[in-house]
Amino acid sequence: MTPRAATSVCFFVNGALVGTWVAQIPFVQQRFDVSKTTIGLVILFMAAGAFVAMPLTGQVLDRRSSARVLRAAALVYPPLILLPLGAPGPVTLAAALVVFGAANGAVDVSMNAHGVAVERAGGKPIMSSLHACWSFGGLAGAGAVAAAVALGADPRAVGAVAALVLWVVVALATSALGGVSLHAGPGERSPGFALPSRAVLLIGALCFLVMTTEGAVADWAGIYLTGEAGASRAASATGFAGFSLGMALARLAGDGLVERSSRRLVLVGGAALAAVSLATLLVTGQAAVAVVGFVLVGIGVANAVPLLFSAAGRVPPAGPSLAAAFTIGYLGFIAGPPVIGVLADAVTLPAALALVCAALVLVAALGGRAVGESRALGRHEPLIAERSSRSSGKA
Repeated sequence: MTPRAATSVCFFVNGALVGTWVAQIPFVQQRFDVSKTTIGLVILFMAAGAFVAMPLTGQVLDRRSSARVLRAAALVYPPLILLPLGAPGPVTLAAALVVFGAANGAVDVSMNAHGVAVERAGGKPIMSSLHACWSFGGLAGAGAVAAAVALGADPRAVGAVAALVLWVVVALATSALGGVSLHAGPGERSPGFALPSRAVLLIGALCFLVMTTEGAVADWAGIYLTGEAGASRAASATGFAGFSLGMALARLAGDGLVERSSRRLVLVGGAALAAVSLATLLVTGQAAVAVVGFVLVGIGVANAVPLLFSAAGRVPPAGPSLAAAFTIGYLGFIAGPPVIGVLADAVTLPAALALVCAALVLVAALGGRAVGESRALGRHEPLIAERSSRSSGKA
């Protein structure tokens, strides 16, 4: 197995574990017999754990091989899903989700860091296809739980089987991650915790806007279809389903698009497409137009996060820079949708979603500066990565 294939498996496993957990949430709510508000607040503890782990993982990556960090985090991660599945009540569930979320955050940062390292060593873009593997992993995890429960299986037993299978898969894959390093040399390492540079803050801000868009569509597409566009309740899921499909397919094609054109064009053009598509569906207010529009929004934003993460991983010190961008972006995914909800109550949902259009326009306007085409992968970077891997030792 090549390092790229092994890294792809890590992305798939991470997505599958998240999908497995998300599919369990309705069963957890039923088992504890609590309100949606309560279960929503409890789930936020997973985000809290991730927020703590992400910058800490960045600091570890500043001093250790990304392959070693990813292998350690990935081996710990799958069994931890048993903690929230076995929690006897909401309080213990919250504590379990802090631990599970921390492991998720560590894997998220380290697998993206290693993806950047493999990309630099190979001299060709791969981040979009890696994120496509995450998307398909999430689909596989959630789909497996749904199918097994439909056949009469206990969802907690399904989660336990998934944990075992995914641990075996990731144990085999992480042994083939390779010895590439995220660092171009010792001078890239930071002396300790420090504020992100302006370049990283710009990348992080754009990640925040893009991931706010992703979260807004995930949480509000169905409500927009049924409440504003006149769609039936049965059709409410088609908005997010179309968005997810567009995103997955565009990520599969993203690396080829970058090779044939440029990072700048793919990021800026995609954000512009998403902004125009979202504005069009909001103006028309028609269900059929909205579904097509959400597909196009998914296509437009699909490659933004992979490209921005890749750009962050090229800003020294690479590990902390990537972790900072990831943490800022993740905040948008968590905090953005509730803000949209508050604004929707104050004005209307279409008016609130219009702010997402404005966010996408900003991504289109500033995206070229963020990806820094002058820092794009060059023909000499594989040599730098090889020298770095020899100097850093065995992964």
